[in-house]
Amino acid sequence: MGDVAGVNINLNLLQAFLEVAEHSSFRRAAESIGRTQSAVSMQIQQLEAQLGMTLFTRTTRQVRLTQEGEQLLLHVRSSMDELMTGLRHASGLAASHRGRVAIACAPSVAGSRLPGVMAEFQTAYPEVTARLRELPLADILDCVRRQEVDFGIGPPPLVLGGLTFRRVLMDPICALFRTGTLKGSGSVKLETLASQPIVLMGGLRPMIERAAQAAGLVLSVRYEAQQVLTVLGLVQAGLGVAIVPGIAVPRPLGRGIAMLPIGSPALEREVGIITQHGRKMSPIAVELTRVLQTRLLGPHF
Repeated sequence: MGDVAGVNINLNLLQAFLEVAEHSSFRRAAESIGRTQSAVSMQIQQLEAQLGMTLFTRTTRQVRLTQEGEQLLLHVRSSMDELMTGLRHASGLAASHRGRVAIACAPSVAGSRLPGVMAEFQTAYPEVTARLRELPLADILDCVRRQEVDFGIGPPPLVLGGLTFRRVLMDPICALFRTGTLKGSGSVKLETLASQPIVLMGGLRPMIERAAQAAGLVLSVRYEAQQVLTVLGLVQAGLGVAIVPGIAVPRPLGRGIAMLPIGSPALEREVGIITQHGRKMSPIAVELTRVLQTRLLGPHF
């Protein structure tokens, strides 16, 4: 039991809250922790009653955190990290664990955040052998299903097909352009990009086509590339405005290059951890997912 401002909070309620927040779904949260959907819903209602606040907005199509829920999520994750650190020190896991871990990662994440993740992980576990495969989403899913890797990192599959997706962050979709090409500050509208030749980073086409169709727009996609360095090169050569995941772009940007999130409405995608449903990961693979969640939540801009 935990005590918050004189209120006794059952840790099971906090676990249910974390699962619903990360899955954005009561059904998927229930599947993840092996409970019924109604039981998870009752736990969230109990937690909301104890705290005296609404943590989620619920519609027939989606479940989203309220502002209070977002704040609680940050604190709960931080507390869980501290708890896990204490447990690792108590058990001597860092000193004794040896093994291998393999992951498959989308290029948009592999080139920006993953080096820092792996550096931190290897410092903590120098005797663990880590293998990384940088692949498009379809190949990531195949590797996870065939158990060639412990887990994948990337956007959610359109069809789970025996897989589980655990969201780690929401990644803004951005316009990358030569300074002076676009006007505005804070964000850029998708309709503004309709007058520009587009360089599209691989994997984004279905999302961008749906957004353009919904807005009644036709985008002129001239180039499509898998690697962000190729995208940057095409933009620097003056061949178009790029549409890219914000997490993919290295910082700082090169001279003469600017980036703005696409807004009105905001475009963003989920990024998370993909595992085979029902398959239990090794302790060291679980530890790597913890480091990933901490690092991927770092600042984008």
